[in-house]
Amino acid sequence: MRRMVMSWLCVVVLNLGCAEGLGDWCDAQTACPDDLVCSFPSGDDGPAPRGICDYPLRAEGEECTVAAECEEALTCSSHFTPGDRYGTCVKQRADGEVCFEDRDCESGTCAGASGTALDGVCAVAD
Repeated sequence: MRRMVMSWLCVVVLNLGCAEGLGDWCDAQTACPDDLVCSFPSGDDGPAPRGICDYPLRAEGEECTVAAECEEALTCSSHFTPGDRYGTCVKQRADGEVCFEDRDCESGTCAGASGTALDGVCAVAD
């Protein structure tokens, strides 16, 4: 969802250096330009879901600013160094390792995370 908001911000408000087609609606019949992919919001199970043209998710080792920019089993290393805005897509952390948000953990649970600091611990969900 955050990626979609950023796409719309880029297209609607900023209109600065955005890829052509970024933020446009797409579906099974309407493709995105070559350098973009059709990203569907989670929970859209309708008969003909509509998506938004967005940048493809980044692979391990590619640059990122937030975890949502990385492929599903990855997170952004910027979470692990306070004050870093940029990082690279890295593998999610194992149980017992520190985390910033649920997305940082293999288990999907970052227990005790405030969302403002690296103060959580990856743990198996109860």
